Amino acid sequence: MQHLVISAIENVPVISPNDSIGQILIAAIKESHVRLHDNDILSVASKVVSIAENRYIDLNTVKVSQEALLLHNKFRRKKPEVLQLILEAAGGDSSNLRLNDGWIGAKNHIGRVLTSAGIDKATEDSVLLLPSNPDASARNIGDAIFKEFGLHVGVLITDSDGREGIAGATQLCVGLYGVPPIRKQYDSEETVCDMLAAACGLIMGQRGNNIPTVVVSGFQYIFDVNAKLADAF
Repeated sequence: MQHLVISAIENVPVISPNDSIGQILIAAIKESHVRLHDNDILSVASKVVSIAENRYIDLNTVKVSQEALLLHNKFRRKKPEVLQLILEAAGGDSSNLRLNDGWIGAKNHIGRVLTSAGIDKATEDSVLLLPSNPDASARNIGDAIFKEFGLHVGVLITDSDGREGIAGATQLCVGLYGVPPIRKQYDSEETVCDMLAAACGLIMGQRGNNIPTVVVSGFQYIFDVNAKLADAF
């Protein structure tokens, strides 16, 4: 029987643009006296990765299309500039949008349908996009961990996401390294990257909890350096 232990990594400071997220997490792991093991898994909030990668967009620089203005007539609570960015995240293809009763989602560059394409409000005049390549972000963190500790540690980049027709939010995987996203057993498939992300969300919580990283110990999987989120699609 598997026994999972999910523990918060404390002492993670406020992240700033152009920070090295891998080195910051290594310092926090040491300061928190967290003992890592081979095949442990780090869950890292996409927001802190995006901040480190300076994925901010100034809304004053966004040129709004006629299509975004038409969308704004349906979704007044979203600024036209934000709707424009959602359209762009969906590849400029309105067929990649999901619209229902005031909810808007979009299939974005990582291939996932996320609320507002995963775009988060930063300030009144800026938003924060997802990492440009979350798998690569996860790999960079995993490589830094291996270089420092000599351990193969899986990494999940996770994002809180609202769902159509359901109150509240859950936590999903938007990028990964080392952890195969699908588990096949008993003639069925399980999207374990999302199951793990949701479990980590119980500890990480939502914005304001200030727990951007947790470590999962005890989950049995075969570490695979070639694993990628797209394997789940």
